[in-house]
Amino acid sequence: MPLAVLASDPITCEGAQAYFQACGQVRLVASGRPSEAEVVAMFATQVTDETLMSMRRLSAAPSRSRTWIVLSADGISEARMLRAVRYGLVGFVPRSQAGMESVLQAVLDSRKRRAEPPDVLVRSLMDQIRTLRDGPQESQGLCMARLKEREVVVLKLLAEGLDTAEVADALNYSDRTIKNVLAGMMDRLGLRNRAHAIAYAMRSGAL
Repeated sequence: MPLAVLASDPITCEGAQAYFQACGQVRLVASGRPSEAEVVAMFATQVTDETLMSMRRLSAAPSRSRTWIVLSADGISEARMLRAVRYGLVGFVPRSQAGMESVLQAVLDSRKRRAEPPDVLVRSLMDQIRTLRDGPQESQGLCMARLKEREVVVLKLLAEGLDTAEVADALNYSDRTIKNVLAGMMDRLGLRNRAHAIAYAMRSGAL
């Protein structure tokens, strides 16, 4: 997977590049050409307007395919999170709670569309979608027809705040089975991540 690293300070950038270079699971592209990467790992202490502008430039840069972003930062506001998603953010890793291994996993998961956004984004999307649930019944029926029964059950538990391991335990499935259910649904319906899947299900009236 071609990967670019962007950081707010050179020490973090060099350390992250060294880690990714040594892991053997990604191919680093030149730091001056991040739009050539499939995924960009961004590191910031605080997410500022400048951080968002960098994301916007990445989303607007000409490339053969969309560049996805995994962000590691100390914190991010809900408003900035929603803007970042529009610019291609698919994963968020709090710097205070995780190391480079978690960032790498989020990068790898982004290709499988399994990267998880923070709960604040999931809650915000759920609140927004609830206001749109009274859409045309014909459209709702079409969307529901595209969701399988097991997918709806999994999404209902995720919407209640359970993580994939807790969903697996509740349904007596393996964690891998739940992840495969989500991955298959996202690939089939063109959904980006868990938040997008929950929003889709709520808009369809399945939740």
